[in-house]
Amino acid sequence: MIRAPSERSERMRCGSRLLGLVVALAGLARCASHPPPNPPAGSGLSPPAAAALLRAPDRLEDADAVLLALEDRRAFDEPALAAAARSPDPRIRARAALALGRIGDERASRLLAGSLADPDPGVRAAAAFASGILGEPALTANLTPLLGDPDSAVASRAAWSLGILEGEASEAALVAAIPGARTPELRAAFLRALWHFPTPRAASTAMVDAASPEPAVRAAALYALARRPQESSRAVLTLGLSDSDLDTAIACARGLGVLGNPGSLEALSAAMFGPRAPAVVWALTAARAILEKNPSAALAPATGARLLALSGDADPNLAIPALALLRWFPADREVFRRLWAVAGTGRGGRRAVALEALMGALGEKAEPLADAAISGADPFLRASAAESLSLLPEADASARRERLASDPEIVVRLKVLEGLKTPADARNSRAVVDALLKDSDPGIRAAAIEALALGGDPAALRGIHDAVVGSYGDAAPDVGIEAIDVASKRPESAEARAIAEAAYRHPSPLVSRLARRALVRVFRAGGDEFPLREYSTGKTSADYAALAEEARRPADVRIDTERGAFTIRLAGSEAPLTVTNFRKLARTAYFDGARIHRVVPGYVVQDGDPGGTGNGGPGYEIRDEINTLSYGAGTVGMALAGPDTGGSQWFVTMRPQPQLDGAYTAFGQVVEGMDVVNRIEQGDRILGVRVGRESR
Repeated sequence: MIRAPSERSERMRCGSRLLGLVVALAGLARCASHPPPNPPAGSGLSPPAAAALLRAPDRLEDADAVLLALEDRRAFDEPALAAAARSPDPRIRARAALALGRIGDERASRLLAGSLADPDPGVRAAAAFASGILGEPALTANLTPLLGDPDSAVASRAAWSLGILEGEASEAALVAAIPGARTPELRAAFLRALWHFPTPRAASTAMVDAASPEPAVRAAALYALARRPQESSRAVLTLGLSDSDLDTAIACARGLGVLGNPGSLEALSAAMFGPRAPAVVWALTAARAILEKNPSAALAPATGARLLALSGDADPNLAIPALALLRWFPADREVFRRLWAVAGTGRGGRRAVALEALMGALGEKAEPLADAAISGADPFLRASAAESLSLLPEADASARRERLASDPEIVVRLKVLEGLKTPADARNSRAVVDALLKDSDPGIRAAAIEALALGGDPAALRGIHDAVVGSYGDAAPDVGIEAIDVASKRPESAEARAIAEAAYRHPSPLVSRLARRALVRVFRAGGDEFPLREYSTGKTSADYAALAEEARRPADVRIDTERGAFTIRLAGSEAPLTVTNFRKLARTAYFDGARIHRVVPGYVVQDGDPGGTGNGGPGYEIRDEINTLSYGAGTVGMALAGPDTGGSQWFVTMRPQPQLDGAYTAFGQVVEGMDVVNRIEQGDRILGVRVGRESR
């Protein structure tokens, strides 16, 4: 189940998952009848041979091939990694540091600690970045002194990783370092890292620079205040709506939406009349978020005319959020006509949003419109109706959910579950959830697990545990991943730990590794009790050398859509496994004809699921290749449902999204046709993806 990047959460789907469960431990057998995971598959390279190669490599590429093999297998081959970390070539030492972070074994902390003290600043910077990827809190003490490193790149990377680690000591180190930052750029880097800490201390620290005359410093301070906002920051964020820096204004609008205070609606309404379209998009989006949280709140009547005009705009980033906001003007005859026309004859995302707006505005009076969509031939329109059923009275919604739960199309059944917005929705539809927990599609069973947790039924953990065991024969890892996520919300529960242990025994190395991560980090199990499994890839070091060489050849990819074409330049040096996989899929026409299943206005366009559900993939997963490429406008990244869950779904950012840096593999950049990307609407088709001539 590919769930990211999401505006609710950059790493995993959020939401109120109120387990609140008490289940007898005896009712949750810990899979004693199932064998433990297979022993580690091994790296395919004997440690002495790998170490010898890395002690005296002929070329950087030779070392890179060995390290790439270890990364792909997630193999902690300590002799080889230690030899690379001690290489006389600083480029190899830096590459080794990155590998230590990517492999994801806590034992790497010892080697990374040494790399953080390397005499070469490039190695220290690589090690600082890798420390954030690894995520081991023990490295906080090693990173903190680097905030004063004479090399600014090292200090900036250390600040980024301290933010990722999110501990009290990390926050204290950043707060202490900000006043003494020797350049505005460093001060901005330290401030930006504060967004990870939703605390009064972090907010008061950022507030000092929220009106700084230095544009980079002011932008970083407002970004830190906006990403995880507090009520004390609302006045400053309101002023930030008119900041001269467009992306800062966007961040402030988003932050006000997250806060959800109706007192911000007046300022956001004024911003809807502004001249900068991207800022208008986020003012619209934030206003909707506030109205959904506050049913009695309302926009000023004069705003309706502006929304009506925007809803017909050729730019879908403006039109779609404006259509959604028209829901709060049901008494306006022109608004009603516009929504009815778009819901009846529109296409793609516009039609779905108009249908949802009408259902929300009309309540039970919208039943004929909902029934027409439910009975229609278009599965995506049926899916939109299914997701919007919570807007109808519960008695009317329940009967329609039961009907749609047996729809032959996966996307419809999935949206039935995603349409359960509240614990009451999930409880009232328990029969539907139970039925879909036995669905043939693993993605739907995973969504049913999420619904079970949302409903808070005392028997939910038993059902989730049984679903994990029942998924041992699945090719897809969805059920195990979702179950681990749900279990991790209950760190004190023995029953939740039993779910994680069942997932650890899953035949999939991916699920087993994610479960082991939860057992060690959430349930405080000993690492030796649960050995970390490796992947078996069947490749030799020579295969990886050839793969890396191919990936490094410059290549552009042309993507033809119904709206026009855009071109991506692949970043093979930074993400060779990801680029090789993307090229392979493109050459086999895997993407051709697929619907673009997800467009979030002003944020991302996402594709790569031929089924158009957002739930599909190629039948395998690839390893993350987290790198230092930043997510600016037009950056191409690999969508995930958790660490190492990429496959075929990719996304393009519409505006800079620094919160995605280091969270998703960036593997390309749009170099031509960004205007086309910004015109794409949900439901549009990919006509073809073609890899251009690859120079040697």
